[in-house]
Amino acid sequence: MPTNTFFNLPEEKKQKILKAANKEFARVPIEQTSIKNIVEDAEIARGSFYQYFEDKEDLFEYIMSLKIGDMEKNLNKIIERENGNIIKIFIYLYDHLIEVGKIRKNSKLFRQIFENIKTSDNLMLIRKKEMNKRLEKTLQDLYKKNKDILNIKDEEEFKLVIEILFAITRRRIVASLKYKDLKEAREDFLKEIKFIEKGILKEN
Repeated sequence: MPTNTFFNLPEEKKQKILKAANKEFARVPIEQTSIKNIVEDAEIARGSFYQYFEDKEDLFEYIMSLKIGDMEKNLNKIIERENGNIIKIFIYLYDHLIEVGKIRKNSKLFRQIFENIKTSDNLMLIRKKEMNKRLEKTLQDLYKKNKDILNIKDEEEFKLVIEILFAITRRRIVASLKYKDLKEAREDFLKEIKFIEKGILKEN
């Protein structure tokens, strides 16, 4: 996350840096983005950038947290409300992120954000140890609530299920940007995730 030096900047300067970052992160996937472009567009020195952020991934993580808002806090509430039902949790996750995307002017940035998310472990581009520990605890709690109702044998298999559900959700969020009707996009997402819930083999 940004340093205190960044947070202490005048609001106008912070917004100028974030606007430049939004523009660059919307242009290409994160591995192809350029700090040079960001600092030139924001009219700051390259050295100043590193006083504000550890690297471009650090800046992207912050941008993403602003876009998604307090999803983590809401997610914990949903987990509690749905008693850990992972299918309902992922439906909420999809709906929440689609709603966020609808109110964003820059759909290119929204697309790049989700095309940059590859697995459950970096859903929020989490790299810090304390956040990883929190994610690990959330998964452990979910496993305990789901182990008696899911056809899984251990926590490792449960993590694999979570990764599959994240992959489906991420792909469907990106695909939704191509739909004219978001209702149709959601119906296609539900078909896919419900198919996973039902399974592909008939019971003997």
